Amino acid sequence: MDTIKLKLTTTQTIDEVGNEEIIELITEAVMERNDRCIIINYDESDLSEIEGTKTRLRIFENKLIMTKIGGISSRMEFEENKSYSNLYSTPYGAFDLSFNTSSYNYRLDEFGRGSVYIEYTVIFGGTEESKNKIQIDIL
Repeated sequence: MDTIKLKLTTTQTIDEVGNEEIIELITEAVMERNDRCIIINYDESDLSEIEGTKTRLRIFENKLIMTKIGGISSRMEFEENKSYSNLYSTPYGAFDLSFNTSSYNYRLDEFGRGSVYIEYTVIFGGTEESKNKIQIDIL
């Protein structure tokens, strides 16, 4: 296991005009590598403002699985041209989310350093949509 610096930049389109909200998190994380994927674990409490939220990224060449446990619980899967659904649980309630990934760009070297870029649409309750981007830089 290696201790790394992780930079996550999420961009969400917040209205029909195309205005965006950008959130950036830079944190220390723990990284493991195996034959199939890279696993990164980090604490997201400061970003989510909900104490005890931990996030695990399992990064494969063709997809990323993001699992949150603690104050927020969810499992999000991002694979280009695929859709996934899950139950997103927060202290304020749970709701159904669907994710439709339009772009997945994997640029990690053999040491797990580099970046992953994802563009996806989130569908809330089957109707309301939000366009999103995630840039993950492993330093």
